[in-house]
Amino acid sequence: AGLSKHGLKNLVGGLTAFSLLQKLSYSQAWQYTCRGGFTCKTNAPLLWNMTRFHPIGALIEIAMGIATVRDVMLDDNVERSKPVTNPAWLFLASYASLALRITPHLNLNDAIIRSAVFVPLYSRFLTTMHRDCMAERPSAITRFFGSKTMVWLGSLAFPMFMIHGPLGQLFYKKAVATRLWGKIMPQKFFPIYLLLVVLSGHVLNEGFVKNKFVQRMSARAAQILAKHTRGMLRDVVDEN
Repeated sequence: AGLSKHGLKNLVGGLTAFSLLQKLSYSQAWQYTCRGGFTCKTNAPLLWNMTRFHPIGALIEIAMGIATVRDVMLDDNVERSKPVTNPAWLFLASYASLALRITPHLNLNDAIIRSAVFVPLYSRFLTTMHRDCMAERPSAITRFFGSKTMVWLGSLAFPMFMIHGPLGQLFYKKAVATRLWGKIMPQKFFPIYLLLVVLSGHVLNEGFVKNKFVQRMSARAAQILAKHTRGMLRDVVDEN
């Protein structure tokens, strides 16, 4: 809470650079392009898994999200009164960036696109949509993502993220699936797998995320971390 908007922007820029450095290292070790197709198979799956699932890389992206949210929280009345760009354009641009994987002359790998293009664009989309919420007449995409159904699905996002991997191991990890079911599940099983992920996410959300004991422990852990990191990251003077 000790960073100004300028400091937050510098923090996000620095975190983006660190994140991109990891992806550049991966690309240097393997290849920058997808070798002509979006179905390209990597010769180094362990290296790719370490790149996309590395806890430090994930922590960096989480910190980027926190800093971005904080930037919106610090908007003053002047900034809130400014007209907001329709978030739909940023939404379309962020997902259109994925087409860079399948262009014939610029088929960059997933890692580069994610850090250099998609994450910055999608972060801008989210902050713009949050600012659009304060407008007298929010855009259609803002109203859509603010609907009860989308809010409910949003509450399942984190539990689903946590559970989809272990469930996927049961059905699609060759060694595990073969032992349990005699084979890897076919493509037509995927809708059932997706339904299981949604249902499991709902159970986790209701039974764990919303659990009062878990919430108290999380709050206590946050207080301890805040106490031991107070003053480590600030560019504004605490008048108190």
